Amino acid sequence: MRERFLFTVVALLLLAPASTQAQQTDEHKFEVGAVLTAIGAETLDQSSKGLGARLGYNFNDHFALDAETSFFPRQHFGNNQTGQNVQGFVGVKAGGRSKYVGVFGKLRPGVMFIGDSTSGFDCDSGSSFNVCRPNHNHLALDAGIVTEFYPTRRAIIRLDLGDTIIRFKTAGRNIFGGTEVISTDISHNFQASIGFGYRF
Repeated sequence: MRERFLFTVVALLLLAPASTQAQQTDEHKFEVGAVLTAIGAETLDQSSKGLGARLGYNFNDHFALDAETSFFPRQHFGNNQTGQNVQGFVGVKAGGRSKYVGVFGKLRPGVMFIGDSTSGFDCDSGSSFNVCRPNHNHLALDAGIVTEFYPTRRAIIRLDLGDTIIRFKTAGRNIFGGTEVISTDISHNFQASIGFGYRF
């Protein structure tokens, strides 16, 4: 299922017209906006929710540079996390748009900061060797589908659905206090967001 979804996103990116002569709608190249997003669970009440900001540059009606950062607070918006999380992505958005609607694929590499309740390594004590997750940035990739609606010439309502792929490094601590990386895990996380933007 994930492979089919990623194939669809890549196909949208590759099959979008590459003509540099395509005219940009109303010649508005830049976009700014605010984002409400949720990640990490199949149901909304169990997911981690956050707020973010988005910046985009449209080369034409088919290709755009797309950047986004989101902040997930520890105990607001219904969250109950051990720490604060932050993500940031910069990549490409490709597809097509009409006067009132646009459909795009997105592929944006970036980072995900996973904050724990303690700094450094959040390990339980009491055994000679404990597995824990370091508190630092993890490489991530945001792949998905974007649907945009244009109620006016400059206003944007944007819906994102996708897979946020996070590369975790798991580390351990032994009785001598040393740490070492044990393994690397790949985590697939469904993420949905709705945003409101302005073109200028």
